Amino acid sequence: MAGGINAWNGLVAAGAYEAGLAYFSRASGAEELIALSFALEEGNRAFYERIAKEASGEDFAFFHSLVLAEERHKDTLREVYARSSGREEEPAPPEGMGAVTFLEGGIPIGDALSWARGKPQGEILEFAIAMEANSLDRYIKMGRAIGDEHSKEIFRSLAREEQDHLDRTTSLLDRLHGKG
Repeated sequence: MAGGINAWNGLVAAGAYEAGLAYFSRASGAEELIALSFALEEGNRAFYERIAKEASGEDFAFFHSLVLAEERHKDTLREVYARSSGREEEPAPPEGMGAVTFLEGGIPIGDALSWARGKPQGEILEFAIAMEANSLDRYIKMGRAIGDEHSKEIFRSLAREEQDHLDRTTSLLDRLHGKG
């Protein structure tokens, strides 16, 4: 990109590097990090599924594609968890999360769904962009933090998929605003 980061005219992350790891500060190892990621992916999946149920046409297809993508991410995390723990079971939510399902960024799913009720598509897409950016950031950081090379590659792959979700979501938002 000509001009480097100074020429960038898109979304950027803000805040300290450690801020994106807030959820992870209590995790004692790779298995807990993976379990937390699994729980957050499930939160995003459930959110997108509910949004898709209330959508139609292109909106339904888009949000349904995100539901399927979150399911694939969970499958990938199950694989990493099995390799890390030696257990074939689904990762349990980390201690302290309780029965509440959270989205990326720490928002309880019930709060997010209440907020989304009646919102225009553009605002929901902007919210989805924030969640996907958080996911991208998390997987980049986890890829750097996890020990074995196979798991690093899996987290790099998940990060690339999150980048694709961001690209697709911002493209849809641009079309909605007549920019694409």
